[in-house]
Amino acid sequence: MDRHETEKMNIPSVSEPYSLEEIMREFGTAPPQESPPPGNEEEVVKIHNPKPKAKKKVSDDTMVFEPVHAEQLAPDLEAPMKIAPEDKLPEAKFSPPKLEVLRNDEKKSGKSHDEVINSNAPKSAQEALKLCRQGLSMRHIRLLIAVIPVFFGLFLILYEHNGWTFLPFVQSLGDALPITLLIITAALSYDVFLATLTDLLHLRIGINTLSVTAVILLPICVFHDPNAVSYCAVVSLLLYAQLRALHLRRVAQFHTLRTVCSFEAPMGIFDTPKLLENTDSLRRESGDTAAFLEKLDSQNAPEKILRIYSTAMFLLLPALAFMMSVAKELPMTRLWLLFLFAAIPCGGALAFVQPFAAAAKKLSSFRGALCGWYGAKIFGGKHTIVVTDEDLFPKKNITSNGMKLYGTHKAPRIIAYALAALKLVDSPLTELFESLLQAHYGKSMQVSQYRLYNDGGIGAEISGDIVLVGSLAFMRSMGVHMPAGTRVRQAVYVSVDGELAGIFAVKYKPSTSSKAGLRDVLANHNFSIVLATRDFLISPELIAAKYELPTDAMRFPDYTERLRLQSQKPQEAARQGALIAKDTFGAFAVTVASGRTVRISTLICLTISILAGLSGLALCMGLLTWDAIGIASALHLATFRLLWSLLSAFISFVMLKF
Repeated sequence: MDRHETEKMNIPSVSEPYSLEEIMREFGTAPPQESPPPGNEEEVVKIHNPKPKAKKKVSDDTMVFEPVHAEQLAPDLEAPMKIAPEDKLPEAKFSPPKLEVLRNDEKKSGKSHDEVINSNAPKSAQEALKLCRQGLSMRHIRLLIAVIPVFFGLFLILYEHNGWTFLPFVQSLGDALPITLLIITAALSYDVFLATLTDLLHLRIGINTLSVTAVILLPICVFHDPNAVSYCAVVSLLLYAQLRALHLRRVAQFHTLRTVCSFEAPMGIFDTPKLLENTDSLRRESGDTAAFLEKLDSQNAPEKILRIYSTAMFLLLPALAFMMSVAKELPMTRLWLLFLFAAIPCGGALAFVQPFAAAAKKLSSFRGALCGWYGAKIFGGKHTIVVTDEDLFPKKNITSNGMKLYGTHKAPRIIAYALAALKLVDSPLTELFESLLQAHYGKSMQVSQYRLYNDGGIGAEISGDIVLVGSLAFMRSMGVHMPAGTRVRQAVYVSVDGELAGIFAVKYKPSTSSKAGLRDVLANHNFSIVLATRDFLISPELIAAKYELPTDAMRFPDYTERLRLQSQKPQEAARQGALIAKDTFGAFAVTVASGRTVRISTLICLTISILAGLSGLALCMGLLTWDAIGIASALHLATFRLLWSLLSAFISFVMLKF
């Protein structure tokens, strides 16, 4: 198959060919032309020569830069430019991202951009980590010890239900054994009681409140009916589930905060709503640690839903118990306790903290930190991921593969020409040409005026010469004569005054991290990729060849649009969902994918838990209506709770693992 067909599918249409006279006339170096007659719509510009010179009217998709006047521009200021024609495209300005910083904050504090963003964050993160670390190891030990009385209590239910007699001490201890096991579990789970007290002081009701209510009702039921002692194991199971939820929440925060504290200048993953039309986009910029910590501790939607559910059950269950006790002439406390056992979702408290803790631990190995439910919600929808040059080919993976010069110009001069043009767009090839210039003992040169072309090339006036820098396709579109044997696809071409002056072959080495990240993103249909590359040699064809991945789903806009996407900074509406330390696309993709998985897993587990509570309550009401309350034994209630909890845990494990 002809290789040119692939380029035509992925690369924007090229501009109309230009003749050498038109190019030189455009930059103002050709002999003065006659002034256009009145009524002519061609644009007339003034440059160093006081007499006006006509300039070729450009196509609609071409960027036109106003010529620079006689006064010298400071090197840190961007060159003025506008888009022609003005009635079709809006006015825009481009400058290297490194020049677009928070200048107001810098002037006030005298610090750099990263220092302004992260001046107070490390201290806050360290304090939060210190508080999170307190008592974490002891709680983990208590959680492990609590497994023994909980499972032994469940075993006692099964032991008595089957009428086994191979453990003589069970008969000798009688009811004292399950009560003792419950007391041990409650003592190890004192965090649950403290959390309940805190919620009540803030006038909040949660799953902890329902579990503690069951603990309070159990002694009353045992006092009126000694057979209710078998419910001790069910209460122990509820306390253990709440203790594990509190522990996993602390574990998730610990891994997240420890990762954040290891960052010196973290990168943030931002959701920018208006960067692209009709879609949200994800991109990396300098992170805000303070904002991350603020959102990390905020109340999440799953907790709010569970609080609403718990509040409804807290008010509804005693009313139902009272009405059923009057209708069936049964003790109200006994019915209330049964309704609590049926309606409390053991896995509800684990719906979010379990997948979040697993994701936080996984991301810590990639030095990534997800901003809790806030970040998971941001990454949960459909997004367009803006991929930059560094995402695809880090600068260390770009090397020189030889060069060839034409004409009378020396190597230092041609390299300096190319370097000056590449600096205009902050190309990732800049460092490569700087090293070449140093190796040839050359000197940098300044650009008088320049122009960007949508087919991926740069035109500039340097030291009185008209210099074109771009790819092979760009040189062909500009009408530059190509001698035989000069068709090198991965090479930077330089022409001076319309004649080919040099070819610099470039070698791109794929990154393992980028390949894994691209594969993960392309496998998810909710993510799409837009290439915002400054390097005019990077195309979908090159990506497909180096990474062996399909590129049909990648958008490859015009060169000027790619510069806009990479240069634009997040606005106030941008939301930061995560922090990453490694400036690689692999860490970026893994963090985004993990956030999306946490959100989906949480929603599924939360739905299952609430359905389990509602179905358990409906089943219990049905048994009472049919006068079959004896079926709601401790064994059946414990089995019912365990099966739903194991289903939620299994779904969460599968989604996070695979």
